Amino acid sequence: MELPRLEPLWQKYRDKGLSVVAVEAVRDRERAVKFIDENKLSYHLLENDEDNNVVREEFGVRVFPTSFLIDNDGRIMYCHIGFDKGDEVTLEKEILELGTR
Repeated sequence: MELPRLEPLWQKYRDKGLSVVAVEAVRDRERAVKFIDENKLSYHLLENDEDNNVVREEFGVRVFPTSFLIDNDGRIMYCHIGFDKGDEVTLEKEILELGTR
């Protein structure tokens, strides 16, 4: 599960400008709140609009999880589909690379 493994990256790099935003796409608020509480997630978590599937329609996300690393100019620099154990290492390398640009 990717969300708990993003928390340490958020804690480590948030003071250096990293923002993490997770979008709950299943629209099961009760389950999402329980998961957030159980995993002590502290970064931004948004609920997908019930009347407008922004995640799919506006951002073209078709597979979950999908992660984007976006630079300070708003450009998508990296896109990851899926999340396997160890992918947080790759994400950290990319975060550090973005920080040097």
